[in-house]
Formats: sequence, structure tokens, C-alpha cells
Amino acid sequence: MRLTNAPRATTQPQNDGEAAEEPAAKERPSHWRPDIEGMRAVAVGVVIAAHIGFPYMAGGFIGVDVFFVISGFLITSLLLREIDRTGRISLAGFYARRAVRLLPAAAVVLLATLTAAWIWLPRTRLGEIAADTAAAALNVVNIRLAAEGTDYLNADVEPSPLQHFWSLAVEEQFYLAWPLILLAIALLGAKFGKPGRFQARPNRGAVRTVVIAAFLAAVAAGSFYLSATQTIDDPVWSYFGIHTRAWELAVGALIALGAARLRRVPAPLAALASWAGLALVVASVFVLDERTIFPGYAAALPVAGAALVIAAGCVPHRGGATVLLGIAPAQYVGKISYGLYLWHWPLIMIGPVVLGLDDPRVRHLLMLMVVAFILAVATYHLVENPIRTRRPLVQVPSRALAMGGGLMVCALAASFIAVTQPVQNQDAETAAEVTGDDLTVWQLIDDSSDVGDVPANLTPPLDNAREDKPLPYADGCVTMQEPTELAEDCWYGDPDGDKTMVVFGDSHAVQWFPPLNQLAEVSGWKMLVLSKAACAVPEVEEYNSERGREYTECTEWRENALDEIDDIAPDLVFASTSDNKELLEDDPDQAWVDGWTETTERLTEAAGEVYVMADTAWGVGNVPDCLSQHPEDATECVNDLDDAVLFPERRERAMEAVEEAGAQVIDPVPWICDTEEGKCPVVVGNLLVYRDDNHLSSRFAAELAPQLAAALPFEDESGGAEAG
Repeated sequence: MRLTNAPRATTQPQNDGEAAEEPAAKERPSHWRPDIEGMRAVAVGVVIAAHIGFPYMAGGFIGVDVFFVISGFLITSLLLREIDRTGRISLAGFYARRAVRLLPAAAVVLLATLTAAWIWLPRTRLGEIAADTAAAALNVVNIRLAAEGTDYLNADVEPSPLQHFWSLAVEEQFYLAWPLILLAIALLGAKFGKPGRFQARPNRGAVRTVVIAAFLAAVAAGSFYLSATQTIDDPVWSYFGIHTRAWELAVGALIALGAARLRRVPAPLAALASWAGLALVVASVFVLDERTIFPGYAAALPVAGAALVIAAGCVPHRGGATVLLGIAPAQYVGKISYGLYLWHWPLIMIGPVVLGLDDPRVRHLLMLMVVAFILAVATYHLVENPIRTRRPLVQVPSRALAMGGGLMVCALAASFIAVTQPVQNQDAETAAEVTGDDLTVWQLIDDSSDVGDVPANLTPPLDNAREDKPLPYADGCVTMQEPTELAEDCWYGDPDGDKTMVVFGDSHAVQWFPPLNQLAEVSGWKMLVLSKAACAVPEVEEYNSERGREYTECTEWRENALDEIDDIAPDLVFASTSDNKELLEDDPDQAWVDGWTETTERLTEAAGEVYVMADTAWGVGNVPDCLSQHPEDATECVNDLDDAVLFPERRERAMEAVEEAGAQVIDPVPWICDTEEGKCPVVVGNLLVYRDDNHLSSRFAAELAPQLAAALPFEDESGGAEAG
């Protein structure tokens, strides 16, 4: 997001929009807008308030939308002034000004954040953060975040300390396209009009204005339509994508285009409009929250507010919102807001780790925001302002572009170096391989809670733990959150088997695929995987935090899956689901129990036998990350059994209801945890137990085949009981 000062003119025409630091009021150009400077302070303030969890200000994310409107207005104003003055746009000059203004501070924050992540965050996260650094330097991090955000398997990963660069990327994508479009309109007008420049003939200026206005109106209408219609079905891409944010920039651009006509508005009406606009922005902060479908229609509220303030400011008036927005503190915060925005999020993400705070409170984050303010002041006075007012750079676009390219190369080089760094190699002695030993994983559990050194031959390795996923993920047989239809061709086991089983549930069902598939193959069973990300097996109304609403896709998919099971009439159904679901019910615990009863009854009617695997014990945070930070003391990552089992009372009631409905219950906790010591180890032999904070690693799960063989009615092809 571009949160820097409004473009200011200097005495050099070629530097349109640039100015020296702190010009006196009489030296400020007519297009300098104290109301916009104050709006920047409001916008960055509410963003920070939301990010630190300030009470009742969860809707502070709308500050980003305010900045989009401001950017659309300022950049379009700058470009139109250049067209009026020269009849065309200097692309080199425009991009040079953007490079000088934006890239130095951004590069400092990127490199500082990557360095801090290298020093203080788990080494398992360094590769992802390095990739984010490269994407941010290339202004495509919003696309990367949208793609990563659609990966359900990344739901447990902490947000990137560079995630906030997504809005900067959206604006840079706007900066890339919009000058080219305006230049094309200018050149076409010059070609098909009479000789001379646009500004020399008022009729051409009017035609140009109509063409630009029509284009902007079409962009705004189309983008708003996409925002309103796609946010529900595709919330992640809608949040990060320029296709659903372009209308906000276009609204600001339309105000810039009509600024001259807006001056005819009566001053008292303009003053009233500015207050109304500020009130809409402030109201958005308190009315909207994390459950709001956003951007969608809801974004219209803060966008309309910002548009009213900016439009009203085009009219000379007294008594408007500038009375408040123009006070000195607001002006200064607005001036340093770009740096403040850049610094605040890395400090929120990394600062608590540096301070050793596992559960930082608002007061701790407020102290970190004081540090962010100090860094923003230093960045403005030592980096931003000196570079953007340096005449050799400002007056020679090639130098500015070369500087920008150099900074980008530095960030890319640093990210490449970081991404190639392996997770710290331990000096611990190689642990005994589990496979091939006489002892099984189950027999080693009781001796694993006090493991010290992380073994050098840990399987899977810490830096690859996230990728240790069961085969159905790669085959597209785990339906992600948006689709409601069942995946096709998801049969495993023995294709010629005489008996049929169905694996039904969310990712906590699919985590048992490795041992189930082994047993199905050797026992002559065909096995169908019916799985949907984050979708509960019990028939309940579930809230989905990623979508910000009821998970209706789950309800529809689950009904389709149950119908499919009815049609197949399998010999056995293996069902499992995560207990960590948020229900939209007055009594969620009872609804969970009732939902299990309803689903189980349907399954027992359709299948010969039904087995329900109770939820697994959870780790204490992301286990690979924890082990990378404690390579010499894995006990730091061992969870207590009492904390590892979520909602124990509800879990027990639900499993009792499942048994009453005619299904068999399997409790995997004794296979994973030392029930006598009340601990859940994370390293057993040379095996990593968890690939994140709640899913078993595929390698570890595969070693539990003997336990599953004893619990399920598998038989080998000769008719004997299959013991694994």
C-alpha cells in the first residue's frame, strides 16, 4: 500500500508531484491536500488498531480501502496534470518517480524483516518468508498469498511478516497499467484530432475526459460486480486480487477527473459531505469485523466515505473535516504513514518472538507500535525524504530506474540466499530406524516423551515436513473448500478387490490413508476416498473462518458424499473429522453430538460396518517449527495429554452417541501419546510425529498399520486376520 505523502510539485516541471521536505504553507502547491494527509493518518491508525486487536476495532482493515481511493485520486491527478501540460505522459519519468518514492523504504523493510526472520523465527519458515520477499520485490505477493491462501494445508501456518505488502502489490499493478491506458487515450486523441496538443483545444479536452470517464466507469462497474459476486465463493482471491479492488482505485480516479466540476459545489454542502465521509470511514471500523464478507458489497461503505472526504476537499470551504484531519499530529502521522505501515506488521509478527512472549497482549503490541513509530520516523528522515528529493535521481529518470532495479536485485539476491539455507543440521547421533526393527512405533511411544536431541536422520526432515502429505492430495482427491461436487477417480487399495470401503471425512480422515491403503491392498479391498477440507462429518451448521460465513459448501458436499455412500453400499465406512470446528448453533456441544448421531445412523443404514476414528491428539503449536527452534531439546515441543485432546467432554459424549447409533469407535490417542505419563511425544525413533500442529506425518501414520489392522475387520486374501 502506498501510504506516502501526497505528490507535491517543485519548481522543476519534470518533477511533477515531487517536493522538498516540509515546505512552508505558502510554498505548497495548490494541489497539496491536508485533508488527504490526515486521512492517511486515520487509515494507517485503524489498520494498526485492527492488527493489534484493539477492542471494538476489528474492522480497521478498511484502512487499506481508504488508501486505494487516495492512491487512485492522487496518481490520476498527477497524470492528468502532465497530459494537460505536455499532451502526453513520460512513462520513464512516472516510473522513476514511483521508484524513488516507494522502493527505498520498501527495500529497507524487506531486508530487515528477512534478516530478523532468519535470526529469530523457526528455520522451517525461512524458505516461505524468502519467497514472500522475492514476491514482494516483484510486486506479485498478493498473487502468491492468494494462491497460498487457497491451500487448506497451510491454515495452521502463522501469517507471513511480509503479508501486508499485498496491498502495495495491488497498487503497483495499478501503477503499471493506468499510465499506459491514459497515454494510449492521449495519443489516440492527438492522432485523430486536429494538429496540436490536447490542452490547446478545449473540445479535445472534453472528449478526452468523456473517454476516460467512460473507461473508469466501466472498470469500476465491472470490478465492483466481481467483488460483489465472487467474494462469497472465492474469498481469498477476492481479498487479495486486483480484479475486485480496481473499482476502489477507479473511484478515486473518477474524483480526480471531475475535480474541476466539483469546485462548483456549494461550500457548506462540501463541508457537510466531508464530515459525512469521515463518519462513514470511522463507522466502518466498528460495524465491520472479521466475519464480514469482504470486500464484497461491504467495501462500499469505507470507499464511499473516503470518496466523500476527497471530493469535498476539491471545494474550498471552512468548517469541514479538515478541522480535525488538519491538526499537526494527524499531518505528521500522515507524512510518515508509509513507513509506519511497512514496519508495523513485521514487528507484530516477529517482535513477540524476540521478547519471548508466547501470548502477547494488546499492551505488549502497543509497545511494539512505539518502536514501529520510531522506525517510521527514522526511515522517513534518513531514507525516504533524502532519496526522493535528491536532484540527480529526480531529474534523470534512468538513474532512478537503475536505483530501483538495483534495490530489487538486492532483495531478490537476499531471498535466494535465504531460501537455499537448510534447516539447521543437528549434531545428534543418528537415531535407530523404526522400519525393520523388532519394536513398533507403539512400543516406542512410552520412551519418547523425554527425547532430547532431534535426530539427524529425522523422517520426514523438518524442512520438508509440510510436504509430507498423503497421496490423495496430489491426486486431487481432497476437495478444497469451494467445490461441492465429489472428486472423481479416487479409488485406491486393491482395484480387483471383492470388498469395498470408504474413507469419509476431512483432512483428519485422510491422514490415516497411508496405513489404510497398505491394509486395503494386502487384504483385497477397494477403497474410495471421500474427503473435503475442513468439512465436518457430523451434520452441523459450520462456520468457516476462511470464507467468513457459514460453510454451506461443506453441507452440500457432505450430502453428496452420503448419497454416494448410499449408492455404493460399501462393506465398511471409515469416518473421522477434526473436533476443532466452530458451529453456528445456540448449543454447539449438543449440536455436535446430535450431528454425529444423525450422520452415523445414515452411514450404518448404507454400509455393512461403520468405524469412527476419534480425533487425534494435537501438538503444541507447529511441531516442525518448534523442533527447529529447539534442536537439542525436543521436550520443549511435547504437549501435555490434557491439552492435546480438544473438547474432551464433547468428544466423549459424541463418541458415546456414535456407538449408540451402531458404529464402532477407535481411539487413536494411546497410539500417539504416553497415557501413563500424560505426554504426547513429537519424535519417535527417527520419525516425526506431526507435520504441522494437528496432522500426523504420513511416515509416522504408516507405522501405525498394525494398530489399525487389529482395530478394523481386515482379512488377507487367504482368509486369516491381517496383522500388518
